[in-house]
Amino acid sequence: MALTVSELLTLLRLREESRHVFVGGSPVDGVRRIYGGQLLAQSIMAMGQTVRDAHRLHSMQGYFVHPGDVTRPLRFEVQAVREGRNFSTRHVRVSQDERLVFIGASSFQTQEGVHERLPSMPAVPSPEQLPSEADFFANEANLLERRRSHVSLIMQLFERRSEQWRPWLDPGVRAPVNGLWCRLREPCGDDPLLCAAVLAYASDLDLMTTAMRPRGYGAMDSHARSASLDHAMWFHAPVRPDEWFYYDMTGPCAMNNRGLGAGALYQDGRLIATAMQEGLMRVDDE
Repeated sequence: MALTVSELLTLLRLREESRHVFVGGSPVDGVRRIYGGQLLAQSIMAMGQTVRDAHRLHSMQGYFVHPGDVTRPLRFEVQAVREGRNFSTRHVRVSQDERLVFIGASSFQTQEGVHERLPSMPAVPSPEQLPSEADFFANEANLLERRRSHVSLIMQLFERRSEQWRPWLDPGVRAPVNGLWCRLREPCGDDPLLCAAVLAYASDLDLMTTAMRPRGYGAMDSHARSASLDHAMWFHAPVRPDEWFYYDMTGPCAMNNRGLGAGALYQDGRLIATAMQEGLMRVDDE
């Protein structure tokens, strides 16, 4: 099943069941486990709908507690931890029936101050100069049918270009660095909460695999099993995810089958967000 951008945006706009309690669903596309970026984005939307309009998201963090099942509805219970004049803090518990799937927290702040310092993005080729994801993986496209992956969701929703693509099978040992241009394939509007949620959705897929590149396993390797463990993100400046942004990633360390990924997101030449994630990779023959 193909997922369109409009369907994604509908998916992220959760239905309020009662005060500070929201319900939502997942696309069913052959992968039983819910994509982690979806839980991040929906949690941001749930928490953001409980704060005043003047309070804008500036940070979030969360833990993936149990794998989510795409066939079952999700329940988002939001707790107002702090309701201040300048800051609001929210906590969310995401569950399916009685099973806890995700826990997270976010902080929101009113606009204040005039001082601004945002680093410039690294010097990289423009997206028009780089191969698209679909073109690079054309010879491996059959793998998406044989081994369903969340990669297919991202490819349907986002146009991505990079000079650092690597094969899905047998990529060999690589340095833990990665970088790609990305933009949503259709307009998403200018709602700042929704734009931040879409950015979080896109940020999940590549951090852990970047950290694991020195192990030499590809995204479709049947011997390797991976999962996101936690995710933190800071939103420095407004973003339009339907316009090109650059995601610069490194993998600072790995230990006990865990890899730490760090990412900086840039748009219009300046840093707009920072993301960090720890992920798990287990290999059958190790």
